[in-house]
Amino acid sequence: MKIYICADMEGASGVVHTDQTTSDRPEYAFGCRMQLHDVNAVVEGLVEAGVKDILVNDAHARMINLDIAALHPAARLLSGTPKTGNMVEGHEGFDAALFVGFHAMAGTRHAILDHTVSSAVVYSVTVNGHELGETGLNAMACSASGVPTALVTGDQAACDEASRLLGPELVTLPVKTARGRLAADCLPPAVTAPLLRAAAVRAVEQTRAQRAPFLNFKGPFDLRLTFHTCAQCDQAAIVPTVERLDGRTLRVTAEGGAEAARWATALIRLASR
Repeated sequence: MKIYICADMEGASGVVHTDQTTSDRPEYAFGCRMQLHDVNAVVEGLVEAGVKDILVNDAHARMINLDIAALHPAARLLSGTPKTGNMVEGHEGFDAALFVGFHAMAGTRHAILDHTVSSAVVYSVTVNGHELGETGLNAMACSASGVPTALVTGDQAACDEASRLLGPELVTLPVKTARGRLAADCLPPAVTAPLLRAAAVRAVEQTRAQRAPFLNFKGPFDLRLTFHTCAQCDQAAIVPTVERLDGRTLRVTAEGGAEAARWATALIRLASR
C-alpha cells in the first residue's frame, strides 16, 4: 500500500500562534518540531499497519519546514516550493491521502489560525456554491486523481469541517480545541503521539476496506474567489479568461477538480503580489 501525507503546521500539536508558524519569528522552531512530531507519529502508525511506501509533502508556507534528518526513515520527503500541485504535489497513484496538521477555513469561529491558503488575501473560496478551505480544495484535487482522503488531523474546528465535507467514514483526530483564533486547549505531545498513531492505523483500515471518502463535485467546476481588497482582485483579474463579478470577487470555470484547485492557487498567488 502507498500512502501520501500532506503536512501543514497550524493544526499541529501545541501550535496556536503565528509566531510559531512564521520563519522569521523566534518561536518558529517550536512549530517545526511539532509539525515533525505529528508527521512522525502518523508515519509510525502507517508502518504498524503494514504500509510500505510513504511520501510526506511539506505543505506549509515555503515548504521547507520539516527536517529530513529527523524524519521517520520509513518516509520520503517532498520539500520546497513552488510545486505545480502545491499542497498535494505528487499525490497521484497513491492509495489514500492523509492531511496532517490542518486548520479550518477562513472565517471559522473558534479555530486556530483559520485561513484559506493566505490569511492576508483570501476572504472565501467556493466551488459550485460550496465554501471550501484547504481541506476541501486538496481533497477535491486528490479525488480527481482517484485518491481518497482517509485522515484529517488538526484542531477540533478543522476536524469538524472535514467531517461535514467528507462524511462519517473519514477518520479525524483533534489535537486541540480553540478558545479563540490564537488560543487553544492543547493535548501534550506525549498524549497526541499514540492517538495519531492509532488514527493512522484506522485510516489504513478504512482505505483497505474501500471506505475512505472522495470529494467529487459534478463538473463543470464554478470556482469563485473573494479577496479582502479590490487591489488584490485587480492583480488577479489580469488573467484574460477570468470573469470579475464585483470589486473583490473573481470567477473561473474549470473542467476538473484538480484544475479548479490549481486555478485557486494561481489566482491567490497573483493577488498576493
